[in-house]
Amino acid sequence: MKYQASLPQHNDNVSHEHPLKDFLLILAGLVAIGALAFWLLGHAVDWAVDSLSPEAEARLNRMAAMKLPDSPKQEAKRAARVQALVDSMQQCAGLNFRPELRMHASDVPNAAVFPGGTIIVFTGLLERVQSENGLSFVLAHELSHIANRDHLRALGRGIVLFGISAILTGSDSGLSGLVAPAAHLGTANYSREREALADGRALQILNCRYGHVGGATELFEALQKDDAEADKLPHYLSSHPAMQSRIDALRQAASAQKMHAKPVLPL
Repeated sequence: MKYQASLPQHNDNVSHEHPLKDFLLILAGLVAIGALAFWLLGHAVDWAVDSLSPEAEARLNRMAAMKLPDSPKQEAKRAARVQALVDSMQQCAGLNFRPELRMHASDVPNAAVFPGGTIIVFTGLLERVQSENGLSFVLAHELSHIANRDHLRALGRGIVLFGISAILTGSDSGLSGLVAPAAHLGTANYSREREALADGRALQILNCRYGHVGGATELFEALQKDDAEADKLPHYLSSHPAMQSRIDALRQAASAQKMHAKPVLPL
């Protein structure tokens, strides 16, 4: 009888499945475990941030504060005026510290909060808004992020995401690049919720500061044309609500709270 080599019919150490199938099953399991861990730890971060005392928040802000460049010298006058607007809304925002403002030379019409509570205003924003009220709403939106401690939430969730990715795939693993987009979907949805909350609170700050909400939708209306292409993308991939959605939500909130729009102040 001629001998013919063959694999044993039953061997727990040898898989008869296609290697690609095994890889996809392992990857799906890692993504599921990572998503669940991120969801649970993300809620833990929110709970911890909400439980912070003002003193603990101040200490964290000092620890997380980034060394940012001063405003360009040629922007000193405008920076002082924008800082004055921020200061005029501090009490309405319910903040117990004075957020510092930095101007950044850029065509991007935007503003952002950095760890530590510093507000960065891109000079392009001042070119797109035509009224003091329109600029104040954007600043009030950033003040709302600080009041809601969103900068600390984002910092905590970023640490959680990095830690989960490193534990599951290794800090230098190429798999982390495959897992990250799946985690981004959950982060984007969370970010849209925080942006909507900040818009609603900014509306109240604007009404507190001026006695009306004129100019609240000015920037969004100016950017709506530019946002037309972005609106064609699936909404859940964006970390910010679509422009028209934000405009509609602000108008509905103003109407529900009997806030009125009155003539705005020129910038």
